[in-house]
Amino acid sequence: MIDGSFREAFHAIPAFAQQSFADFELIWVEYYGTVDPAVNAAIAAEAPRARLLTLGRTGVYHSSYCFNAGICAARGELVLIPDGDLVVEPDFVERMWLLHERNPRLVTYNYRYNEPKDCHRDEVDLAHLRQTGVLTHPSNWGGCLGVRRRWLVELNGYDQHPVFATGDHGNDFDMYVRLKNLGLEVCWPREPVLYHPWHPGTLAFAYTHRLQALMTQDRAHRLTTLAYRGIDSTRDSEPPASVLDAIDEARRGFEQHGAAYQMAPAARFGA
Repeated sequence: MIDGSFREAFHAIPAFAQQSFADFELIWVEYYGTVDPAVNAAIAAEAPRARLLTLGRTGVYHSSYCFNAGICAARGELVLIPDGDLVVEPDFVERMWLLHERNPRLVTYNYRYNEPKDCHRDEVDLAHLRQTGVLTHPSNWGGCLGVRRRWLVELNGYDQHPVFATGDHGNDFDMYVRLKNLGLEVCWPREPVLYHPWHPGTLAFAYTHRLQALMTQDRAHRLTTLAYRGIDSTRDSEPPASVLDAIDEARRGFEQHGAAYQMAPAARFGA
């Protein structure tokens, strides 16, 4: 799980650390150099199963660096990359391993049930989330990715290109497209599921997400798999100039017109 010094609740750490499965680790990656004392306390309470990585980076938050640091540090065969503010059942990790154990080419995304704002409780209660959670985004590529670590390394990790440098990241959708382009078997199992307590900013609009999608849509058409800027810099390349031009044009449109701006068809579909 990752953070850029923006999270206000850390219930995901005990939820994922206190699992029925015996052989796993939890890695929390902080982008900046300062760690919330609550994170330190939560990690210490779950040690040695849980550990903290601090990148000490500066400037605009770029979650791909956190994801890639976690991938490099991971010691397990299967990597689960959940959002950092989720709650899951105590057998979540065990059930995910049983799914993946049978098929090394499997890629999974879990359904995420959101707590509605008008049902929100300050205290995180799994029984309450089971009862009130609503499936609002069935695809939700950022809820929890499950995949063998070898495939993430083959793709050179998440894309660290500056286009993805924002907290409103679309690198989850980008990773989905590249895993699909690699020919892996992607599915959304009906169970186990994720529960997401409501917090301010849930499902907020961000046009930067659409700009990032332009790069990903181009990948989808050309069936490319490698990150433009990834874990191993010797494997890096530059995006097509036409894609960067389309992103710049769309950025100007959103800055001038806001959410009402409509991208040109060629830009929307990466033509």
